[in-house]
Amino acid sequence: MYRFILLIYTFLYSIFIIFLLPKEYLKRPKELRNRWLREKFGFFTEKNSNLKPKIWFHAVSVGEVIAVSSLIKKLSQEYEILLSTITDTGQKVAAQRFKDCSVTIIYLPFDIPSVIERTIKNFNPKALILTETELWPNLIWIASKDFPVILINGRLSDKSFSGYKKLKFFMKTIIGKLTLICVQNESYRDRFIRLGADMEKLHVTGNLKFDIELEKINFEWENAIPKPVILAGSTHYPEEELILEVFLKLKLKGTLLLAPRHPERFEEVRILIEKKISNIKRKIYFFKLSEFSSKLKDDYDAYIILIDKIGILGSLYRICDIAIIGGSFIPHGGQNPLEPAYWTKPIICGPHMNNFPFIEEFAKEKACLIIDKASLPETIKKLISDSEFSHNLGKKAYEILKRNSGAAEKTLKLLNNLIKDR
Repeated sequence: MYRFILLIYTFLYSIFIIFLLPKEYLKRPKELRNRWLREKFGFFTEKNSNLKPKIWFHAVSVGEVIAVSSLIKKLSQEYEILLSTITDTGQKVAAQRFKDCSVTIIYLPFDIPSVIERTIKNFNPKALILTETELWPNLIWIASKDFPVILINGRLSDKSFSGYKKLKFFMKTIIGKLTLICVQNESYRDRFIRLGADMEKLHVTGNLKFDIELEKINFEWENAIPKPVILAGSTHYPEEELILEVFLKLKLKGTLLLAPRHPERFEEVRILIEKKISNIKRKIYFFKLSEFSSKLKDDYDAYIILIDKIGILGSLYRICDIAIIGGSFIPHGGQNPLEPAYWTKPIICGPHMNNFPFIEEFAKEKACLIIDKASLPETIKKLISDSEFSHNLGKKAYEILKRNSGAAEKTLKLLNNLIKDR
């Protein structure tokens, strides 16, 4: 029965790929297109070196790459690492983070049996480590025949759990193929059990995203821009317009850093900013970070900087006075608030943070502000005018971050015990 459902899944998935392929191919920069296409179908220029055993990690995008960074760096001392991502931004961040490690970075191949088999044959990994909710049926089914398949930093959102319950028989078989399941908390552990997971395979290890390590980058312009500095990170449409309008309405003598989540939107946001400031009588100095000139103009009322570079957002939070979390003022689910917490910065979130349920702990302990759109101007004014209030928000956020760290060490111990026994 399961194999029949798997055949149906593969058929429907393949049809979906046929329709999606042209759009996905063309949306990528020209220099990436051919490589992306080859690797999605399991054709690689890299071959397995056989110098050291290889472990295959899969992390969807930037957040997951950052979350598994410490694990990969430690394991790369003993193993060769194959790291797959789905997004281009995930590729770029991975390339930056692991440039000094024994890590091969690829796009995750399509979840089609022949493609998965070709990939496994090419790299011959010793284990496959998936992150969070990356439960690809064919990948797990085929890989589990030859080596352990492990889920780390596992989570099941309300939406995912509700959907999986409707396919419990199918999901129980997929989850049953996992050798080890490391989940973020007891609630997720209970959900995996209710989907049929073996309790002996389940371990609550905590959230790897609390174990972040961010590089301190000294930006040559950071001391020249006017304060306060407001950083809106990983924004989605139409959040940039909302935040721009608030910044201009407040008439602050400061700096707004806008960092869109997706690089393909950089040009769109540039046009938006230029349109918004074109009719403003105040002198607003706008530039893209990629076109930064060392000669900053100091006779302007305020600065707006479009962050059109990848992989530096976590480090940029260090220089801000207020952090606004993108993806939270629309029904997207929010982006990671832990990077500003790492630098003890006051955090503002919109009402849609369901991708990060731990934000409830932050809100309960008054370590962040969860507000609606209408409250954004007054909230920013409050943080600017009350430095003690602002400082305490950032301090409490950092304390929660440190209190919840340690997942990487627990996960690494379980991985080492399992992999070395094979």
